[in-house]
Amino acid sequence: MAADDTVSISACIVCRNEADRLVACLESLGWVDEIIVLDLESTDDSAAVARAHGARVVSHEVIPVVEPLRNVVAGEARGEWILAMDPDERVTPGLATELRALSARADIDAVEIPFMNHDLGYPASHPMHRFDPKPRFYRRAAVSWPSEPNILPQVPAERVHRIAWRDELVMVHERNRSVAEAIERALRYAPAQAQAMVDAGEIFTARAMLRTLGGKAYKQFVQAKPWRDGVPGFLRAGILVAFHFYVWAAF
Repeated sequence: MAADDTVSISACIVCRNEADRLVACLESLGWVDEIIVLDLESTDDSAAVARAHGARVVSHEVIPVVEPLRNVVAGEARGEWILAMDPDERVTPGLATELRALSARADIDAVEIPFMNHDLGYPASHPMHRFDPKPRFYRRAAVSWPSEPNILPQVPAERVHRIAWRDELVMVHERNRSVAEAIERALRYAPAQAQAMVDAGEIFTARAMLRTLGGKAYKQFVQAKPWRDGVPGFLRAGILVAFHFYVWAAF
């Protein structure tokens, strides 16, 4: 890790009971200047694993969704640039080189990273899930994270750099290793997303629910061409549509 006065890039990770995932994530971050793990009262070895890999561990109370915590962990960082990560993600070598070079540019405040989603152990073949763009690398002073679940920061288009969609330049995301993990994530996120809809003043109607779910089903079962990936592709589509059904049921 770099000395305090030479910190340029800080990797910021929010973690709860994910020691088994954390090792690969941390091992992919040898190129950053500091690593901060915001540990949400883990009862496994997450904190010890983080410290063993040179990370600074900050303890925090448990919150079921990660978005409100992105700014908390970034507030602990010293770097000009933040790489926001989860324990189930890892940086490919090509992406590491690309991000280090982009951190020297003064004309951008955020970088859209293509995420290659793996579900049930299989990477997606369709670009919708193979190169899912997210602005996870950003200038700390210019970007803040919204508190609503599954909402990304808004950055002026002219200040965003979009990394080319190539396999060697992706963030690998082990999104759902099993159906049980997908259900656990839905149990945490869907009620919070439904509450955000209530807080925003949205009114429930069956028509709106059916229109939204129909759109999600068309996107996942038709546009994403799940048959290219066989059974894992159809399971991926079903898991993603089922999540939105649960959101509307909770709403």
